[in-house]
Amino acid sequence: MATFKKYRWLCSLLTISILFGSCQVYQKVPVSLEEAVASNERVKIVTIDNRKSFYKNIEKTDSIYYGVEESGLELVKKQLKKEEIQKIQLLNKPKSRLVSIAGVTVAVGLLTALISFGGVTTGAGPVGGF
Repeated sequence: MATFKKYRWLCSLLTISILFGSCQVYQKVPVSLEEAVASNERVKIVTIDNRKSFYKNIEKTDSIYYGVEESGLELVKKQLKKEEIQKIQLLNKPKSRLVSIAGVTVAVGLLTALISFGGVTTGAGPVGGF
């Protein structure tokens, strides 16, 4: 138990680093519905009442806009109302990739450093083994 308390900060840092691996970063500059349809990328929509929705992409059929979201293995289309949308942000692929790679790299680097500097022991004593 004392070992866990000693490395609690490291556990927290590793956990946060791994969680960064699944983050997605969206562009700060909002786009129009037409631009979002043309881009065919992931989008984040903020509504007037400040609710955030994330969609795989936006489709337009007969002048009606649909947000396509993944529900398990199925794709579900939800109708979007233009008057309820405050802003639309596209996925920023380079920054998302950078955050994912950085998160995993930091986690692996910290774990490697901890093991190589002898910070991790199995508790078996001088004989070795698990």
